[in-house]
Amino acid sequence: MMQRENSIDVLRGLAIVGMVLSGTISRNPDLPAYLFHAQIAPPEFKFDANLPGITWVDLVFPFFLFAMGMAFPFSLNSLIKKGLSNNAIVKKIFFRTFKLFFFAVMLGQLSPFHFPETLGWIRYLMGIIAFAGFFMAFSKFPAFSEREKSLNALGYLILVGLCFFKTFALEIPFSVHRNDIIILVLANMALFGALIWLFSRKNWYFRIGIVALYFALRLTHQTDDSWNQLLWDFTPFKWLAANFSGFSELVLSWGIDLKRKVFYHPEYLKYLMIVIPGTIAGDLIYAGNREQLSFSKNKDNHYFYLIPVLLAANLALNLWGLLSRNLDWVWIGNIITILGLFYFKKKANLKHFHNFHLLLLWSIFWLALGIVFEAWEGGIKKDPSTISYFFLTSGMAGFLIIFFKIFDNIFYPEKLLGFISLTGMNPMLGYVVVTYFVLPLLYFVQLLSWIEQWHTFAPWLGFIKGLFLTSLMILLTVWSVKKRYFWKT
Repeated sequence: MMQRENSIDVLRGLAIVGMVLSGTISRNPDLPAYLFHAQIAPPEFKFDANLPGITWVDLVFPFFLFAMGMAFPFSLNSLIKKGLSNNAIVKKIFFRTFKLFFFAVMLGQLSPFHFPETLGWIRYLMGIIAFAGFFMAFSKFPAFSEREKSLNALGYLILVGLCFFKTFALEIPFSVHRNDIIILVLANMALFGALIWLFSRKNWYFRIGIVALYFALRLTHQTDDSWNQLLWDFTPFKWLAANFSGFSELVLSWGIDLKRKVFYHPEYLKYLMIVIPGTIAGDLIYAGNREQLSFSKNKDNHYFYLIPVLLAANLALNLWGLLSRNLDWVWIGNIITILGLFYFKKKANLKHFHNFHLLLLWSIFWLALGIVFEAWEGGIKKDPSTISYFFLTSGMAGFLIIFFKIFDNIFYPEKLLGFISLTGMNPMLGYVVVTYFVLPLLYFVQLLSWIEQWHTFAPWLGFIKGLFLTSLMILLTVWSVKKRYFWKT
């Protein structure tokens, strides 16, 4: 059985907690801008593509992607050790991708908040039934292992049945284009990221080359009548629509327009610039799993203590400086951070921990690359994503992995902050449980409308509301992990 890497679970858990918290904070105009996406700032909360900067909210998705990349060496190496051929592993990668794609489409169809408000209690009941369907379709059932496949199949039938009910009874058309964009991107990364790692697992240069080639194509694809533009615009679905009009019309009746985005889009591949750095970090952690990186082994070296302090300070400095546009301080602070890390790693004798030492160097490289590119494209932005955003967040994620490895004694499941690790062990359940279970349940006990009004009494109660709902998510997700109901997406 594959040994879990706790730092990956912690980073993934932190990302899920951040996703749910950021999505449940009430948009009160009196709350500070750092509680929201930098490009959707108070008081208007209108998207402004020209507004540079990032907040902690803009870090949660790239952190999840980085953790996904880190997980590939662990999950796929375990299959290789079992003796599976590349062909068998590729089949598993495609099957996992299909499940994530199905998950994304079902989330787009069955969210209670995608139904008309006039349906009242029906939409919340649909949400709870959909959550039951997700749970049955994707969960492992250790107590009923002999019936697990039957329970999974029943879950899929429930979800498909809800879609038929929605289409024919509620007269709301099904459309594969109505999906959860976050899960759709994860499905693309599960496919392309895993395949890239599998066929380049002994060659980092190949992976870096892919980043460079995609970067070049992204810069040049708008050149008219060029191969660059042709490659960028090509998708197999558009090709099918152009060459097989009869088939295109047939699937259009099923809610699939081949001329639109279905699964793949070249713009989604930009996230490989986070996932691929994540795979390199995963390789290093996987190779260095015998290195003892804890205070108990280094407690006599006070320089080792200073590394995580400097990393945390750097994270806070970048968030503050990039949002407030104090770029001089960003440059000065990052130069001091890099020099300080080189000094502390030498004093802490990190070369003894070869892979940990390399992870620190790679993280510094991604961070520095992101800072250099910050001046381009009007400053760092999550949306539309800038080159600086991908590299800077990769460096920050690498720093956090180092932070978690050093502080592993408080992040293990039974320790003080172990709930973050436990949440990261079942992230997809945590991602949906508030929308599909907690909020409908609060509606039926007649508390939802009251909670939604908290921010009108005092602005910060809107943040407290987010903390409350996020805490319920953590409790339910931790319960599922302790009962070993892991979702297999």
